[in-house]
Amino acid sequence: MRALCLAAVLLAACSDDPQPQLIDASTVDAAYDTARCLITGHYGALGTKSGTSTLGPTTLSVVLDGGPPRDTFFIKLNTGKGVFSGGALMNGTFPLAGADLEFNNCGLCINIIADVGTMGPQKFYFADAGTVTLTSTQPPAGSVADVTFKEYTSAGALVPSGCVASITSLTFN
Repeated sequence: MRALCLAAVLLAACSDDPQPQLIDASTVDAAYDTARCLITGHYGALGTKSGTSTLGPTTLSVVLDGGPPRDTFFIKLNTGKGVFSGGALMNGTFPLAGADLEFNNCGLCINIIADVGTMGPQKFYFADAGTVTLTSTQPPAGSVADVTFKEYTSAGALVPSGCVASITSLTFN
């Protein structure tokens, strides 16, 4: 009986059948947890969307999901900070880098605000990479490309193991 089992093992080892492929579970994309994250997450190419300057002439809110509650792409330009540290707002194409990646120090601030309702927003996402092209600064108009976001608290602290999001492209006016 032992010889028969040994023969079966050897035959299986010498088989022409390919070895089973092991899958690293960390590389498989899991479904996005919209219940926890409160947003679509990975928006893709959004086309052209119009917005409103609800918080002053250098801000623009663009509705991503009308809800209720609604989700909003929000851009705010701050003179004297980040890419505008020279003091003046300007048109151009800007990679998101340096101070513009700091929630409380950005000049070119790009956000997704989740579940805005009567009690205010429930989650905040702040851009951590991508490119912004501005064709106007008051109100902001232009486009974003390959922007990724991480979850932050309303006070500007990164949420450990928080949700992430991305927008492949969006033109806003």
